[in-house]
Amino acid sequence: MSSLSILARGERLRERLLTDVATDLRITGFQSPAEDEKEEGLSLDRLTGLGAPHIWGVQVLDDSLVGFGIFRGDRLIVNRAASHLDDKLVVVDLGGEGYRVRLAQRDLFGGRWLKAADPVVPDVQLDGEEIIEVWGVVSWVVSRVAP
Repeated sequence: MSSLSILARGERLRERLLTDVATDLRITGFQSPAEDEKEEGLSLDRLTGLGAPHIWGVQVLDDSLVGFGIFRGDRLIVNRAASHLDDKLVVVDLGGEGYRVRLAQRDLFGGRWLKAADPVVPDVQLDGEEIIEVWGVVSWVVSRVAP
């Protein structure tokens, strides 16, 4: 059984512009001085890059990542275009096991290894003879902390 579920992708939501709402609206007068200091709201989409073609959401289905501080139900924001893997959490296809999250680290001799959250699970050599697909690099972990 896979421990991850790749979330379905909808069409990227378009921001509504004032002209989309009222094409013939004319603004007259002066802008309020308060508008100069107005802050935009926090947008998780903009912060994480969601909606970009190379950014995917993945849901954690079990407790196999607790060693990394990632829990069942957490969402991982995965960058499929990222190329730097060292000391990063990566989503890899380990063959019959399905997609898994591993920590990519280099050893003293420059070899790259995939380490599991559970120290009992053996490390897998990323640059060894067996070809392992790196599906993407985890950029963000989104956890729900309140109901």
